[in-house]
Amino acid sequence: MLSSIKTVLMENWKNRKRVIRLAKYELKSQNSATMFGLFWNFLNPILQILIYWFVFQIGLNTSPPRGEYPYIIWMIVGIIPWFYISAVLTMSTTSIVSYSGVLKRMYLPLAIVPVKTVLSQFFSHLMAMLVVLLVIFCSGYKVSVYVFELPYYMFAGLCFLCGYALLTSAITVLFRDFQKLIASVVRLLFYVTPIVWVQDNLPVKIRFILNLNPLAYLINGYRNTILYGRGLTYNWKQGLYFWTFTILLLIWGCSTHMKFRKKFMDLI
Repeated sequence: MLSSIKTVLMENWKNRKRVIRLAKYELKSQNSATMFGLFWNFLNPILQILIYWFVFQIGLNTSPPRGEYPYIIWMIVGIIPWFYISAVLTMSTTSIVSYSGVLKRMYLPLAIVPVKTVLSQFFSHLMAMLVVLLVIFCSGYKVSVYVFELPYYMFAGLCFLCGYALLTSAITVLFRDFQKLIASVVRLLFYVTPIVWVQDNLPVKIRFILNLNPLAYLINGYRNTILYGRGLTYNWKQGLYFWTFTILLLIWGCSTHMKFRKKFMDLI
C-alpha cells in the first residue's frame, strides 16, 4: 500500500511540468474548434447560473440563510465550485480510457493521466473564481477578511478529487458501465449538497446525514471564507471528517491504480 502511494506521488512529482503542460493543453482543446474558444469556460457557467437563479429564486422563492447578500451572490459562490467539482467527477472517470490513443502512441506515466484532468479543470476554476470576486465587488458588496483562507479549500478539493480520479479512472478501465453510474450519482449530489438551496431548516438528523457528504464541507467552506467571515476552526469537526475521508480515498485510489495498471494497456 505504501509503495503504491509512493509510486503515484513520485510519478506526478517527477513529471510535474509535463502534467501542467498536458492540463493546459486539455483545457484549450475542449473548445478549440469553437468561435469563442476559452470564453465558453465563462459563458457556460453564466447561462447555467441564470437558469438556476430563475428556477430557485423566482420560481421557488428560495433565500440565502443570512440576509446580507442577495440570493444570486450566495448561489454563485457555491455553484461555481460545484461546476468545477462536477466536471472533474465526470471527466476524470474516463480520463485513462479517453486518453487511450495517446497512451498507445507514446509513453506516459499512467498516474499523471487522471491528475492532469483534475488540474485542467482547476485552472478553469481559478479563472471563474476571479469572476465571482469581481461580481461581488461590482455589486457593491464586500468579501470577508477570511477570503485569504480560500486557497486551503482549493487545496483540499484538489486532494479529494485526485484521490477520486485515480480510483474511478482505474475502475472504468475494468468496468466501462461505471461511468454511467457516476453520471447518475453526480446528478444526485447536486441536490444533496447545499449548492442552490438552504439546509438550515431541515431536522438535525437529516442535516447530519447530508453533512457526511464531503463535498458539503468544500461548498460551505467557500461561502464561509468569502461571505460569512468564518475561519477554519468554525467547522473543525467536519474538517477532521473530511480529511480522514480524503486520505482514505487517496490511499484507496493509489492502491487500486497500481494494482490494475498492468492491465490498462490491454483493456483500453
